[in-house]
Amino acid sequence: MAKIININTGEVVIPPEEIEYTCSICDCSFTDAEGGVNSGYIGMLPVSFCPTCLTGIMEMARYFYDLDDKK
Repeated sequence: MAKIININTGEVVIPPEEIEYTCSICDCSFTDAEGGVNSGYIGMLPVSFCPTCLTGIMEMARYFYDLDDKK
């Protein structure tokens, strides 16, 4: 692993631990490495979606989109 050095002070910087986000739907914790949507907005409401909930939302949207196409 490479070292991170502050160019102003020359000191080695220890990176923070992985940030855990909380899903707005199921209230589980997830990280950037797992995927999902870390932070976004629906209108003015801040939201985060874990990979499982994001997949479910996308599948539901695809289902309703297909229903409109068949009419």
